[in-house]
Amino acid sequence: MNDYQKVEVKMMQEVVAFFDQNPELEKENTVLKDHVDLIRQILKDIKENEIKQNFVNTGYTENKKKIKVDLANLDVNITSSICSYASDSGKNELYNQFKVPISKVKAMSDADIVNYSNTTIVEAEKYKKELEPYNVTADELVELSNITKAYSKILLVPAQVRKEKTIATANIKKLIPQALQILKRSMDRDMEHYKEINVKVYDKYHRLRNIDDSQTTHIPLYGNVTNKKTGKSLQYVKVEIKFRPAKELASTVKTTTATGYYRFEDLEPNSYTIKFSLENYDTLEIDFTLHEGETKRLDVALRKTE
Repeated sequence: MNDYQKVEVKMMQEVVAFFDQNPELEKENTVLKDHVDLIRQILKDIKENEIKQNFVNTGYTENKKKIKVDLANLDVNITSSICSYASDSGKNELYNQFKVPISKVKAMSDADIVNYSNTTIVEAEKYKKELEPYNVTADELVELSNITKAYSKILLVPAQVRKEKTIATANIKKLIPQALQILKRSMDRDMEHYKEINVKVYDKYHRLRNIDDSQTTHIPLYGNVTNKKTGKSLQYVKVEIKFRPAKELASTVKTTTATGYYRFEDLEPNSYTIKFSLENYDTLEIDFTLHEGETKRLDVALRKTE
């Protein structure tokens, strides 16, 4: 997933967690519950696809290496017998075809060793009776055939993984808009019911939803500001960010939204001081550090001045 998709999924996870922590909301509103359950299922589907998207071929290289060694050893066992037969019977062309040391067989490319093994099987089958005195058995040929097929199959794994990753990426691209549509067209409307009867619940829900309001793909710093005593969102809070040496950055002053939300975009990795101030409230200053590739959420609660 890209950065923006991760932000959207994180927002949905936090919304679902909010309802998990407040199960009475779903009990008293079955329509809302249906919508939350849809988001839960979509998040589950996204997770399954993300696993495929991030799949690493654990043990693939080791397994491939082991099978190739087994294949090379069996090839050389059989071709040595073919060479002995060819030498005894004066079949120089056949002898030269298979007089290859095991070191070179092991060093063959994937395609070459498969072709070499298949050629060995064809020639061994052709001279099956003649090779019996040279200890080339039917079981040995069956084993070579099976190992060659197994090796050919394992060579297809990377291509299959790439295909599954492509499908998973496409699925995630479809699932996230589906979930956002449910949130915007259904759950946001469901929650309007609480605007009058339970403002705290309504504000909390919309603080979580506001994360998705950003049109940027990178949000290094964001958060919500609330009243420390009541937990209610605080609007018009002045949020100012500075380098620790007190050198002000361009466009560093923000004002919280109606739901107490703020964000700063495209900050560089560095140490900062952030200050929150609002009339009739104690000013709050916090020092923090942003690291490379980090997205930081900083929620604060301001205390009303006594």
